[in-house]
Amino acid sequence: MMMTDTVLTDRYQIEELLSQKAGRRTFLAKDLQSQVPVIIKLLRFGDGFKWDDLKLFEREATTLKNLDHPEIPKYLDYFEVNEVDTPSFALVQSYIEAPSLATLITRGHKFSEAEIIELADRLLDLLTYLHQQHPPVIHRDIKPSNILLRNRSGNSIGDVYLVDFGSVQTVTKKEEGTITIVGSYGYMPLEQFGGQTTTASDLYSLGMTLIYLLTGTHPAELPQVDGRVKINAEISKRFERWLEKMVHPHLDKRFDSAKAAQVALKSEDGSYGNFDRLKPAHTQIRLYRDRNRLQITWHQADEDYSSFLVILGVLFCLLIMTCIPSLWLVWFFFFLSSLAGAVSKLTVFLRKTNYWPKTKYHLIIDNRNIYKLKDHKQGRESLKLSVDLRAQIEILAYNPGYTFNECLDTKGNLVQGSAITIPPKLYLYCGNFEYSFPEFSQAELWWLGQELSDFLNLELQVIYPTPKVPPAPSCGGGC
Repeated sequence: MMMTDTVLTDRYQIEELLSQKAGRRTFLAKDLQSQVPVIIKLLRFGDGFKWDDLKLFEREATTLKNLDHPEIPKYLDYFEVNEVDTPSFALVQSYIEAPSLATLITRGHKFSEAEIIELADRLLDLLTYLHQQHPPVIHRDIKPSNILLRNRSGNSIGDVYLVDFGSVQTVTKKEEGTITIVGSYGYMPLEQFGGQTTTASDLYSLGMTLIYLLTGTHPAELPQVDGRVKINAEISKRFERWLEKMVHPHLDKRFDSAKAAQVALKSEDGSYGNFDRLKPAHTQIRLYRDRNRLQITWHQADEDYSSFLVILGVLFCLLIMTCIPSLWLVWFFFFLSSLAGAVSKLTVFLRKTNYWPKTKYHLIIDNRNIYKLKDHKQGRESLKLSVDLRAQIEILAYNPGYTFNECLDTKGNLVQGSAITIPPKLYLYCGNFEYSFPEFSQAELWWLGQELSDFLNLELQVIYPTPKVPPAPSCGGGC
């Protein structure tokens, strides 16, 4: 046991034992050259020592040596200590005199939502710095006792520090051999138990730390539903939704980077993703959203105009038959047979131009309802889509569309003319109510689906509905 006042390498004088566990001790010491306090971490080759401990210890020293950030302890020295019969390694780093979040909570301190959001923003800045190193530096042990606060005043959270890089990971690929599980129970995501830690694992730990500050309850003791923690705290719905995404048990459901999480935290419109990159360049669809309202606006061809063309054609036929009675039967069949094709070709042509009448539609989802408006010359007319509230929307489904070039009957024979094309679709389901978006392009529907998923906090489900196979041709009983 190293005694107080022991001097290491004729420079560092031990003053106080701060913590200890199997094979490791942390001391407060004084640098006799600079007369400033320092932290000395000691790894001893004694009982309980494992070679993985040395690997992590050396990695911590190397990582701190390569980092330069005012909110991270600075690397000062690394040397071997020749104790009697028990060699050791020592890592010296700068001392930060500040209480941890865990200490503040123990003292009864309460954090407001605004303070916690500011803290999250500052730590995400720090994680962005770590994760953008080459290779990325993953802390793997973010928790209240490893986050220090200093110079708190007024409504400011003060200076924020992240300490204890003893569990740090800097490798970009899974190491061979035995997996060493590091971290703290309750703050570790599932993938970390299997040694598959990523930068998003730090986001999970940060999210759980923030939830602890809000609730005062250790994450391992929080109630869960389907593996997802329930945040029993009086906070805004927007911040609660952000936290839920931070601590989602599935890695692919979390933010993909600290920067993305920070952008979402500061988002003015409540968006949690950069969906503008999905928006097709030449789309005529317009989307407007803020934290409480989403509006989709588009122009849709007036289907009644087709009926108008058919009626016009029939009137033209009757006029011809009236003018030339002797040929009325011939003219009648001639015009009738060509009328459908002419109207069809004219419809296709006009739809491709700006001559076909179009109506402007608006789909609006606000805090309470979902409804649709269409513009008339006299103004807007409300088209009620559903009597249900927005909160009752249960399913958001996207069908990307597909084509079957051939179909086989139950005997395995090819059904002639059996090509089936299913167009892409986007659906909203709310109880018995179903809304299907117009025939937009696949790219437009995917973009709108992602925006709606983010706004409604509802998973976008990709579906492939079973097509209706055309009946096999019949020979009328003569075969």
